[in-house]
Amino acid sequence: MKKYFLMMGSLAICLFCQVVEASLMISPTRVVFDERQRTAKVFLINNSNEAKTYRLGWKEKLALPAGGYRDLHPEQVGPWKLSHLMRVTPRQVHLGAGERQVVKLALRRKQGMTNGEYRSHLLFQALPTEKQSQSEAIGVSLNMILSYSIPIIYRKETVPPEVKITAAKLSTDVNDKPTIVVDIFRTGAASALGKLRVDWKPDGTKQWNNVATANNYAIYPEVTQAQVELNILAGKVITGKGQFRVTYTGQAEYRDHAFSQRVFNITTQ
Repeated sequence: MKKYFLMMGSLAICLFCQVVEASLMISPTRVVFDERQRTAKVFLINNSNEAKTYRLGWKEKLALPAGGYRDLHPEQVGPWKLSHLMRVTPRQVHLGAGERQVVKLALRRKQGMTNGEYRSHLLFQALPTEKQSQSEAIGVSLNMILSYSIPIIYRKETVPPEVKITAAKLSTDVNDKPTIVVDIFRTGAASALGKLRVDWKPDGTKQWNNVATANNYAIYPEVTQAQVELNILAGKVITGKGQFRVTYTGQAEYRDHAFSQRVFNITTQ
């Protein structure tokens, strides 16, 4: 019986996470302030069929070379945090089913700021709903803090970073599914953002075929050497000898900027 309740509890948590992940739509999912910009707006939409309440705050995060972030403790935060220079209105939002809300951001720059890129992550923390409270009353306590965060960036007198694609290979993930692993080297004071695309051309042919793509792939200033694992597009097969052409092209504020392109010889079994 104990195993049964553990199993049902785990299933409930999984289903609950899937629902919550799809319940809040955030646009844009990244905000960049330049030298002239003072304000910005973030739009929230409750995409679920029940009311939701979110508390807004800040998180300081360290980007990791393989993707994702690690939360920083206050004593670990360096001089490039942005949260103390930002004003957010409102600090809490209540959204009925299908409702939307505008969150306003205001940047308060200080004199004498060092040139470079500043970043903090705007946090949207979901507060318990009425259904959660009812489930706790009958003894099923999920006890989870569900949240979303988006990077907020301010650049002071920066130039686009230098990016070089240094390696690409065919690999397999933990489920023995074939993937493409790309190594990237970045230098400069600013982060990069762009589309990472891999095309494949078998030996003896002339046509390149797109086999993997990652949109809005960011490399932050604290990451010098990044590694990204790309899933191969459905229906694409990579066999025998051939070449990978890997291209990283800027998006958003770096639109159409050509960061890097390399061709690598590939041999598969």
